[in-house]
Amino acid sequence: MRIRDVEFAYGRHQVLRGIDLDVAPGTVCALLGPNGSGKSTLTKILAGVLRTRHGSVRLGHTDLLRMRPRERAKVVAYVPQSSEVPFELTVREAVTLGRTPHMGMRPAARDLAVVESAVARLGLTELAERRLSDLSGGQAQRVLIARALAQEPRVLLLDEPTSALDLRYQVETLQIVRQVAREEGVAALIAIHDLNHAATFCQQVVLLSGGRLVADGPATEAYDAELLGRVYGLPVEVLHDAGQTQVRPVLGPLA
Repeated sequence: MRIRDVEFAYGRHQVLRGIDLDVAPGTVCALLGPNGSGKSTLTKILAGVLRTRHGSVRLGHTDLLRMRPRERAKVVAYVPQSSEVPFELTVREAVTLGRTPHMGMRPAARDLAVVESAVARLGLTELAERRLSDLSGGQAQRVLIARALAQEPRVLLLDEPTSALDLRYQVETLQIVRQVAREEGVAALIAIHDLNHAATFCQQVVLLSGGRLVADGPATEAYDAELLGRVYGLPVEVLHDAGQTQVRPVLGPLA
């Protein structure tokens, strides 16, 4: 996926400024930056939720920004921070919604098989007949991710997918996204706050600040203590040990 010169503004407030970014198939890319840096806005533009007339997003020879919604839904899946999935649906019914762009009037055998695979992959088999209204926030979030996987997308967009999950499911969810990207050749973009999760699970990290892209690459190269400290307004240290990269805040003495 090739993003070129994408800009966006809410009225006179410029949110994105000339974003250029490549994400290869099979890659998990973390979108990082403080609140208001443009992470969620960029994912919404790629998903077609927000429209911009400036820039292009190409998948092969196709500009995703110019596709009709149903055609885009066949190649792009989006998991927002919150969703309007009807809460009277069961887990299986909600995941089946992900097959809508591919189905006729009724789901075919392949559609049902894809749904069951997505349900199992997210550890939802025992909850498949439960209604969404009976689930915890973390369980409901996993349903949304399963629905996205049921679309069999070429691009997977997730806006803070682990924010409602406990540590175990944060790790499992990010592992699943990485596995899907690798095995299915999906380009996955995750707007996320946790710098250490991004370094652990994402092959590519992109840092946004003031609507501009200020770093892009593997965490071992893109994480610079001075730059991160300036972007987040907090002094940090970046540690590299045994192939792992970790960011820690530098804390002064307590008052």
